Amino acid sequence: CLMGWSDLLKPEIQDFIKTHHESDVRQLALKGAPDASWPYALILDQIKVRQKAKSKALNLCETDGFIFPETGLFEQASSQACAYYKTQIFESGARFIDLTAGAGVDSFAAAQHFDDVILIERDENNAELLAHNASIVAKNARVLHADANDYVLDMPQADVVFIDPQRREKGHKGFFAFEDCSPNVIDLLEHLPSKTKKLVVKASPLLDVEQGILNLMYVSQVHLVQWQRECKEVLFVLDFERKTEPDKVQIIAVDLDDDGNIQKEFTYVLSDEKNANVECAMPQKYIYEPDPAFQKAGGFKMMAQQYGVKKLHLNTHLYTAEFCNKDFPGRVLEINDILPVQKKSLKVKKADLRVRNFPSTVEALRKKLALRDGGEHRIYATTLNDGSKKLIICDK
Repeated sequence: CLMGWSDLLKPEIQDFIKTHHESDVRQLALKGAPDASWPYALILDQIKVRQKAKSKALNLCETDGFIFPETGLFEQASSQACAYYKTQIFESGARFIDLTAGAGVDSFAAAQHFDDVILIERDENNAELLAHNASIVAKNARVLHADANDYVLDMPQADVVFIDPQRREKGHKGFFAFEDCSPNVIDLLEHLPSKTKKLVVKASPLLDVEQGILNLMYVSQVHLVQWQRECKEVLFVLDFERKTEPDKVQIIAVDLDDDGNIQKEFTYVLSDEKNANVECAMPQKYIYEPDPAFQKAGGFKMMAQQYGVKKLHLNTHLYTAEFCNKDFPGRVLEINDILPVQKKSLKVKKADLRVRNFPSTVEALRKKLALRDGGEHRIYATTLNDGSKKLIICDK
């Protein structure tokens, strides 16, 4: 809890935080506070969260007077890159409403594109903190202390509504289904169509995309957002002017740089994937492995078509080709060798091991092959087009 966060604005405390922004927080804790009147636990948490924020939201770290929420809350916050990307989905307009403001990163980015921005925050102390931060970075933003479930009943009209439901309650993580999150997005769908045309819902990267499309009823697009080689966000865009036609939903997977610019993009429509033909082949010169967001996006047949590659097996989500297509959204590695799955065949003693469509876990296979992690190679244990199980050895 950030009770007393306003003490963090004192010049001497701000100086201490800036001086120790790279210090080991545990060592600082052992030394004790330079002044017994300081809220030292709060100061240490501010240093800790700023260390995480350096890669995630450098622009906010460098903003004088910006106070970060406590570490747990900031963990669920969007990175600066993902927030900038979302502004392309939000577009622009008169009013933007964020029903679950949290750390406010997405709303602060959206504020550059809307005349009026409303942040709803159910925790009173965090709402006060958000109002302070908004006064520095988004002067057209208003923060209201309210619960989303109550607020939607008399909510004003908005061009875009955004919701990132809490996926942890009282310290428990692991809520992924919409009905298990807080607030329950499915319940809110009863009230929102009369208030806005467009709703954007941020979901856990672990949520099943097709199930999400069915549950949310008005989905027109799903965005799978990758940053720093991890699938960070799954975003469902709802258009309340028409009910979901599952086959017509557009799936968009992107890889972002630190400024939120798209480096790689793969887009398809679900009906095209259902109707696509796919060619399988035995391993050729190169192997292609989609990055996490692009794996999550599905569309494996459309991916083969769009990048001119062939699948190793209908159910193996790896591809092969005689050429190296650098536009492919993932790793492209040259194949060194293809071996049976036997310890005696394997000359390599250290490698990064992956299993794809293969009847074993990485841990069990690593043990069987006496293979240590690391080194210069990547090994794929997989099923090939002829049904055989093989080890494909590649240089990283």
